[in-house]
Amino acid sequence: MKRAASRAWPCFVLVSAALSLPALAAAQTTPQERVPGGPAKVKKVQVKGELVVTGSDWLIAKDTAGRYTVYAIKKDRKFLIDGAEKTLAQLQPGTMLTATATTTETPMVNRTTTITDGTVFWASATSIIVTLPEGVNKQYAVPAGFKFDVDGKKLDAVQLRQGMKLSGTKIVEEPVMVITQDVVITGTAPK
Repeated sequence: MKRAASRAWPCFVLVSAALSLPALAAAQTTPQERVPGGPAKVKKVQVKGELVVTGSDWLIAKDTAGRYTVYAIKKDRKFLIDGAEKTLAQLQPGTMLTATATTTETPMVNRTTTITDGTVFWASATSIIVTLPEGVNKQYAVPAGFKFDVDGKKLDAVQLRQGMKLSGTKIVEEPVMVITQDVVITGTAPK
C-alpha cells in the first residue's frame, strides 16, 4: 500500500501542474510600461584642475590643493576650451579644466497589467472560485471590503452567484531607479 501511494503522488503533481498551465495562457497581459514614480533628484559635482599631461585615453590634472589625479577619458569625449570644441589630443599642458558632472536619479515604476475573465463557480465572504475560459477552476482570496464589478453593479463576494461573469485585473508594480549622468568639461588654454 505504501508503494502504491508513493507512485500516485508524482502523478497528481504532474496533473495539477498541467491543469494550471492553460490558466496562464488565458490571461491577457499588457506589455510592461514605465511610469514616473516620484520627483527626480539632481546632484552636481564640479572638479577643477590644471592639465599636466595627456595620453591616448587618459589625462593627469593637478587640483587646487596640489594633488595629481589620473582620469580615464572616453575616445569621443569633447572638451570646450575657450569656446571651441577640442579632442584630448588637442589639449595643451597648462590648460585649466573644469568638469561639471550632473547626476539625475529618477524614480520610476515598471507596471504590468494582466486581465483574466471567468465565471463564478462558488463564492463566500473571503474566497471565490472562478471557472476560467478554458474550463479550469481557480480559487482567489477576497480582501475585506473588496467589491466586484458585475454588469455595472458593485457587489460583495457573498452577493456573487454561480454563473455570473467576472473580469479581474491584476496590476504588478516594480519600483526602479533610472540614473543618468551628464559630464561637461570646459577650460581655458594657457596664454
